[in-house]
This record gives sequence, C-alpha cells and structure tokens, in this order.
Amino acid sequence: CQMVWTATGGLEAASFMGQTVKIGFLNDATGAIAVYADGFVAASQIALQIANTIGWNSMVQFELVYADSGCDGTAGGTAAQSLIDAGVVGVVGAACSGATMGANAVLSAVGIPMISYASTSPALTDATAYPDFFRVVPSDALQGQALNAVVAADMPADETVALVHMTNSYGSGLADSFAAAYTASGNTLCTQIGYEETATDFQSAVTAVMENGCTSVVLVSYAADGAMIVDEMASQGFTGQIYGGDGVAEEGLAADATSTVNGIIATKPSSGTMGTVGYVFASLCGANEACAGGIYTAEAFDSVVVMALSAFAQMASPGASLSQVIMATGQGVEGASGDITFLANGDVPGAGYCVGAVSYTHLRAHET
Repeated sequence: CQMVWTATGGLEAASFMGQTVKIGFLNDATGAIAVYADGFVAASQIALQIANTIGWNSMVQFELVYADSGCDGTAGGTAAQSLIDAGVVGVVGAACSGATMGANAVLSAVGIPMISYASTSPALTDATAYPDFFRVVPSDALQGQALNAVVAADMPADETVALVHMTNSYGSGLADSFAAAYTASGNTLCTQIGYEETATDFQSAVTAVMENGCTSVVLVSYAADGAMIVDEMASQGFTGQIYGGDGVAEEGLAADATSTVNGIIATKPSSGTMGTVGYVFASLCGANEACAGGIYTAEAFDSVVVMALSAFAQMASPGASLSQVIMATGQGVEGASGDITFLANGDVPGAGYCVGAVSYTHLRAHET
C-alpha cells in the first residue's frame, strides 16, 4: 500500500511502517575523475528505486548515504568514517582504487563490507590485505595481459614500445601488469615513464619518448591527463601508434584533446551477455542524461543491487555476517553488466575485454 484515501484526508502517501536500511555510497565527486560522479549517482538512484519498489511489500526500504571519496586514499578513509557515523550496514564504491584502499582500512576494522563498481587495481585481489572487499569489475592483472595481446597483434616486429603511466594505484597496477606480460613475451620496453596523477606538464615525458626513438606508446591514464599527453605528443611530432587501457577508452579523451585522437587503440572490460536486467537498466539509464553519459554505470547499478539484496537476505540469516551473505548472494546474479559470481577473494572473473580504435568527430553548430 503506497497511497491511502480517507474521507477526511483525501489521497495521501501511506506511512511506511517497516525497516529502513542505510547503505553507503562512496563517490569520487572531487579529484581526477569527478567528471563521472553524476553518472555514478544517477545509476545508483535507478538501483535504489528498483530495490525500494521490490522491498516495499516486504516492509524494507533502503537509503543511500553519499560521501565524497575524492579519488584519494586519505579522502576515502575520511569518507568511510562519515558513513560509519551515519549508521550504514555496507558500502558501495569507491571508483578509484586508491580511495577504495583508504576506505577499506577504516571499514574492515569494524566489519563493514564494501562492493566497488570501478576499482580495478591488482593489489585489491589480496583478501588478507583488503578484507570484506568485493568488486564487480575484473582485476587489471587481466587487462594488462589483454593490452599486451593487442600490442603484439597490431605492432610490426621492428616497432618499440614506451610505457607512460600514472603512479597511483590504478596506473601502477595496470602498468606493472602490462610490463610483466610484455617482458614475459621476450620483449624489452623502449622506456617506462611514471607521473603523478595531478601532473599537467608532460613535455619532458614526451621528449624522453622521442629521444629514445620509441615508435609506439602504451598510455595508462585517465581521460583528462591522457588528452594532455596526446596533445603534447602531437606538438612534438610523434606519429606512432598509441595504445591505452580503460581510462583512455572514453569520450572525455576526445572532448579534452585539441589534437586528433582517431586511431588510438584501447581496451576496456567487456560486458557479459545482456539479459533482462541489462535491457531494463539500459532503457532507464538512457533516459537519464547523467547516466547515459557516464562510465561504469551498469557496474554502479549492480553493486547497489547486490548490496541491497544481501542486506535484505541477512535479515533472514541470523548469525551470518553481511560479508558472508554477499558472497552467497553474489553467485550467478544476473546484473546489468553481465552475470556476477564472486570468487573466494571477492574478485570476479569478468567477461574478457573489448578492444577498439577511437573514431571521433567534433560537431559544431553553425552560427547565424
């Protein structure tokens, strides 16, 4: 009963007499990927509406409590404490791996589990170092292998590869994974250059690539810094092939770059076979501008849904921790991003990687 009518009061919203469960949502609303924050929120709200529609007749409603994890470990820890103080039972997020690591240190200390929708650092695979942690995206240990396979298939034998990457948890994790796969294949990197995620001047990095005679570049970055690096390469006359990971495979790269990004080849986690949930979410997300223009939105939706399902199931599982219930619930779940099955360490095997070349056209309205 969602509405009631009485002769004296007319039509009114029915009073909810059940239990409200708070779930935390770590959103990197500031920092390096803040541009995607609205998309994460929009996807989480779609999941919340569906969970609450289902939960109403079972006398359960969910409330999302948001906190800014800032794409940073310290900010992630502070945000996690604010969610603990708010009384959440579990936490969805964060997006950035470093923020997730900082949050996990605070949350796991009090037994609160978390499900990340976008943190891909291989370091998070260690369930001893990061207990009560789950994620619906595969580890970059796999993406490094995929990226190496792409380079090997595309690059002529006499080409040389430079690796340019951020030194944060995401950048170092994917870069190390690629470098390990590349050298295990009997190759030697032309040069490897790391930079802070806050860097904005890439002249010296690109100069080093040029002076070492590197003919191609593997770029591990986010879209904004990636665009700056691509522009600097163009200004210094680099004409070789550029490859990138999932941080590069976004429209933001083209939107921010002043030079052409066409022909860059990139990888990103592939969605599994789309089922009913996937089609429903795609329709709802497509009708929301922030969601439609976001990244990892299906994964954000899935993380909220799995957390809500698990919190509900725990009510009927006395003595079981929420982490135990999440592990049991997350076995063969049909999600918007594909089927979800958690491994013993909270990882998912994933559905492989999508590989594609960037093709982008700037459209400008004619002034009259």
